[in-house]
Amino acid sequence: MEEGMTVRDGRFLRPRVRREEKGAEEFQKVVKKAIRVAFQLLLFSFFLFIGHWVYVHLLSDSYFQVRKVEVEGGRKIPKETLLSLTVMEGMPNLFSVKLKEVVKRLESHPWIEQVRVRKVFPHKIVIQIKERKPMAIIQLEELYYIDTRGEIFTPVGDRDEYNYPYVTGLTRRAFEKDPEEAKRLIAKALELLTFVNQGKASLLGEISEIHMEKTFGIHCFTKAEGLEVRMGWEDFEEKLKRLPLIWSDLRKRGLSADSIDCSDLTRMVVKIAP
Repeated sequence: MEEGMTVRDGRFLRPRVRREEKGAEEFQKVVKKAIRVAFQLLLFSFFLFIGHWVYVHLLSDSYFQVRKVEVEGGRKIPKETLLSLTVMEGMPNLFSVKLKEVVKRLESHPWIEQVRVRKVFPHKIVIQIKERKPMAIIQLEELYYIDTRGEIFTPVGDRDEYNYPYVTGLTRRAFEKDPEEAKRLIAKALELLTFVNQGKASLLGEISEIHMEKTFGIHCFTKAEGLEVRMGWEDFEEKLKRLPLIWSDLRKRGLSADSIDCSDLTRMVVKIAP
């Protein structure tokens, strides 16, 4: 009787002991994990404090004060204007200069197409400017510059040089009414001007004016002789190749042209000057 009870009691007591041991192990794991997390947080806080202390120290260190600002690539825009746009009064600490804000302010200038600003430690800032290149001047009641991409970017100033071809035939009202069509016409005018600048037509030389008419196409006028050449809307490159042949034939005959109509590539009409 006593031996049977001993076996039976042992059978029921062992699982309870195991549960207690298992509970103790889990508690130890939780404690270890909590200690590890606490240590990591303490380490992170330490490095955060050190980093903040170093940053504050660098901001107040006169060694990193901006002492020189270099400007590269600016021709049209005076250096003083660029420096005023950077808004870096009192030569601040190099670490406190926010490059994105400086770039944004510089890009607000109409003559700047692209800009890059970089820090050169310990105390210099370099500004690299790419200015817009005017290709022509368009007349929309007032005069405006057009760049190589056909964008109208700024009015022509009183002191500016007017040594660019004029693009005429558009009004401000027409531009505002149908801007897509206006841009298409301007693109065609600049396409012709590009071929002329590439030397496709030695006859035309410098162009003084490109006049656009929606129905009849483009008329251009030479700067030296005032010769009117009607180009239509298409096949500019081929037409410009044929113009020297016509001009050479006129010279052989001792004649001069008042205008040349190249609107139709298959039938070019020359109006002889009196």
